[in-house]
Amino acid sequence: MTIILNNTEDESANTFSITAHIDSRAKRHETADITNKQLLGLSTIELNISELCNRKCSFCPRYDEDIYPNQKLFMATTTVRNLVKQLESASWHGDIHITGFGEPHTHPELLEIVSILNTYPKLFIEITSNGDRLIDKEITYTQQLLDNGLDMLTIDCYDGDEQYEKRTEIMTILPTDNYRLRAHYDIGNTDELMVEYGFNNRSGIMGGEGIQNKCYLPFYKTLIDWNGDLILCCNDWHRQAGNMGNINENGIVDSWNSDKMQHIRQLLAQGKREGVCANCNINGTKFGLSSFLLHS
Repeated sequence: MTIILNNTEDESANTFSITAHIDSRAKRHETADITNKQLLGLSTIELNISELCNRKCSFCPRYDEDIYPNQKLFMATTTVRNLVKQLESASWHGDIHITGFGEPHTHPELLEIVSILNTYPKLFIEITSNGDRLIDKEITYTQQLLDNGLDMLTIDCYDGDEQYEKRTEIMTILPTDNYRLRAHYDIGNTDELMVEYGFNNRSGIMGGEGIQNKCYLPFYKTLIDWNGDLILCCNDWHRQAGNMGNINENGIVDSWNSDKMQHIRQLLAQGKREGVCANCNINGTKFGLSSFLLHS
């Protein structure tokens, strides 16, 4: 099987290449405006636009509704408009990842969200999806997303070789190479999957002990929740650290530079993981050193 990254051959393997993924993210990081004085270090903004998912994967907190239940909560388009205005005002450019804790295609206004983000041409817009609607049910919807300004579509294939090969064939219909398919097969063994695909324990929710070392994530990346809250990290599923501000109330600049966020960065810069970070086993230093050094 051939793993498709940006529609080009990267490796011949039956598993997703962690190295290729890290390299891809590192290259995108290099293109972002991390020296922007208002949003120093920031290269990537994740948007958690939906608190719904149509799957329960063994490696995800949603596998157990008592741990993380589905909720019909969606990001308002006004929040997206506010974000775009604030980023444009700061003259910031970088990546917007529509992913978060839910499945993006469950949001009833996904097309409009992409269109709103595309009004500011300095943003690189990426969606990560399980592909159940975007490929399997309605390929024309995928084309509409691309037409509305989507720069990259990442599809995770969970169901095995047959699904992967079928989707590979379907995607050739699109007159674009702005996509990648990832063979993230859900074999049901969480421990093996974490090793194979480089997953982490979601700040302890998925079990296992945390580690103590530096982490660059809050220096270059943030996540805006469905309600506009800027939260510490994409791994803080239970929002144990609280929010660092709200972009509808405080704005992204003040939230990114809040005293609370700065305090957490100071601890992580010393290799001290406290609170929710103490339970996390992510390495956190695969890339992002340049953003980390800007805050040192």
